[in-house]
Amino acid sequence: MSASRVGRRGALWFSIFWAAVGVGSYMLGVRNEFGQRAEDSVLDAAEFTTSPPPPLNLVSIPSVAVALLIIGVVALAVHGIRRAAVVTIVPALAIVASQLLKQQLLTRPELFALDLPNTFPSGHMTVFTVLTAGLIWAVPSRGRALVTLGCAVLLGAAGWQLLAYGWHRPSDVLGGVALGALAFSLACLLRPATARGGAPIMGRTVSVGLAMCGWVLVAGGVALALGAWMGESPDLMLSAGQFGGIGISALASRSLLLLSSGR
Repeated sequence: MSASRVGRRGALWFSIFWAAVGVGSYMLGVRNEFGQRAEDSVLDAAEFTTSPPPPLNLVSIPSVAVALLIIGVVALAVHGIRRAAVVTIVPALAIVASQLLKQQLLTRPELFALDLPNTFPSGHMTVFTVLTAGLIWAVPSRGRALVTLGCAVLLGAAGWQLLAYGWHRPSDVLGGVALGALAFSLACLLRPATARGGAPIMGRTVSVGLAMCGWVLVAGGVALALGAWMGESPDLMLSAGQFGGIGISALASRSLLLLSSGR
């Protein structure tokens, strides 16, 4: 079986998976009264600040534009014009889509008093996801797995901060990650990436490790959420969202690593 066929089959699976994560997060967290109450308890437990530390405070229109330019130049030098176009155009489209979805298409019904406006999906989390995705796709193949590890840490830290500082609800974070991963999955579905420069160093180890850590953290987040619900603990619900967000970030990073290599 050719690398392209394997890549397209994998891209289809990842497209379905990340679409399901995004839709599920929206239906459970935004369109459901129980989910809305649970997520508002997360906001209650957060310590809101307008001056967060890095990496959250690094996001701005100029910084995103510069980051995309640098990623595009790296991809052009390493892989050529096709991949340079992918790592600049796909993130830009995903970022625009996140704003359109949040402000125009996806609504947040007021299912109980004191509800807040819609913030799904998180624009910040979408930005971090597509920039890390672009970087994973842009770097040389041999070092891609190690870069993916760093990107997974960065993505998890961003999600943790968005919840800790009260900027977003858990479903917003999951929706942003899902949108970014879905955008690259669809791009790979249309035209699978090709493996160049040899297999990534420690590629299989990193892939398996991210999968294991991701699913363990997601399971831990679910367990914490159940404990928070039984004990009516907003702080525990906040921790549940943070653990779940880190787990999903690890799974998304693994998806992007596999897709970028045409596997």
